[in-house]
Amino acid sequence: MSTPTLIGVAASRGRYSARYLQFGEEPEKLVPLLRRIWTDTFGRDTNAMAAALLAHNWWTLAINPKPRRWDRQPPVAGLGYPADTGTIRQGLLREDIDGALEWLYLLHLDQRRLVVYEASIHGHWLRHSAHHLDPVEDLFVTAPALDEGGPEMTVCTACGAVDEIDHIEVPSMAGYGHDTVTSCTRCGSSVATDPMFGDHVTRKPWPPPSTTTDGTR
Repeated sequence: MSTPTLIGVAASRGRYSARYLQFGEEPEKLVPLLRRIWTDTFGRDTNAMAAALLAHNWWTLAINPKPRRWDRQPPVAGLGYPADTGTIRQGLLREDIDGALEWLYLLHLDQRRLVVYEASIHGHWLRHSAHHLDPVEDLFVTAPALDEGGPEMTVCTACGAVDEIDHIEVPSMAGYGHDTVTSCTRCGSSVATDPMFGDHVTRKPWPPPSTTTDGTR
């Protein structure tokens, strides 16, 4: 069963350019694949990866696509099965969704980040999650439970705190979407997001600088 998806590149003020991906996946599956494509196929060149994705509409993405008898176009090595060249879709995150779509994946070239949006029942894009293409750069990560069957843990990669996370979400002053702040209550590291400018990560030093008796550090 297909999962109609758009994949492309974020621009300023909520604009984006994207291509249609017929057999998209949920982030749990597609984000690891895109990270591998970014590393293995494009040598961590985000601009080259974006240009290749925007060159075609796609049936599906794959790291090692094999020729298939029924395909009208040959596979693109290290990337997937193209559908056609067609036209690039230009859109705004605040606009109503045009057509039956489930996911939107946007590369932020200057940040080497991938932001995922999910289609709401009201036909709008809602921010689902954000991911560094290099997972080492993620501030907060999800880890398996220490005891089998327990809930997953949210870990701060700056200080190692487990489930010591505050999250605030309010309607955005941009006029659409939400502004969010996710912060670690132990070290103060945080990720702030807004629909216009994207993410801002603040990674605090840990352990914190020691304070002397006269108040200096």
